[in-house]
Amino acid sequence: MIVEWLNANYELTAFDTVLVAGTAFVAGLMRGFSGFGAALTIAPVLAVAVGPRAAIPAILFLMLVTSAQLAPRAIRDVDWPTVVPLSVGGVIGILIGAWLLIVVDQGLVRKSISITVIFFAIVMLTGWRYRGGIGAWVSGFAGWLGGLISGVAAAGGPAVIIFLLAGTESAARNRAAIILYFIFTQTVALIVYWFGDLITLKTFWIALPMLPTIMLGTWIGEKMFGKASEELYRRIALLFLLAIGLSTLLL
Repeated sequence: MIVEWLNANYELTAFDTVLVAGTAFVAGLMRGFSGFGAALTIAPVLAVAVGPRAAIPAILFLMLVTSAQLAPRAIRDVDWPTVVPLSVGGVIGILIGAWLLIVVDQGLVRKSISITVIFFAIVMLTGWRYRGGIGAWVSGFAGWLGGLISGVAAAGGPAVIIFLLAGTESAARNRAAIILYFIFTQTVALIVYWFGDLITLKTFWIALPMLPTIMLGTWIGEKMFGKASEELYRRIALLFLLAIGLSTLLL
């Protein structure tokens, strides 16, 4: 009886299930290590399997689970004066982005994001850093831009990550800021998606095969973070962003 019910409601094929579960494990490794990258890793694969409007709410649900998994360490390392304006801006942006998800062409949005990520990742891999002061308004704008892109394409991380990595804060503080920013914005996004009827029972069925593997990958990735130097963390994060930008541009 249970098997028949599962067959009637579970929409992914066996191949798609293995593919998305394996992708989620790799995504979890980067999520645990750097604090970001999971949504951008999963989104292209899952969007092909189920379509963007079904994939994005499922991805945000998974990201919120991994954010909660990483929260204890992030709270110890966080710089609240950075995170608060980032998160306020992100919440405002994600409200607009969730509405745009319904009306904007997803392909055009994703290509534009990919080009922007590639450009800034290359610039920062040359060693460039922003040395000036960063006020609350600048942080708020970076958060707003990230929230806007997250709402419309589940790919807002690069805007915030590039903003943080361009500064001089430690890897631990940047990672903590990324994780806590995502907790605030992803919670709001899921609420907005719920009221906008973008979250259904299908959302949780799509997320189900990825949940154990992404949590395992996140746990392993977090253990790896403590063994990396500041410069190695920054270089790995930027190379990963560059790879994501190139792969999503070509898909």
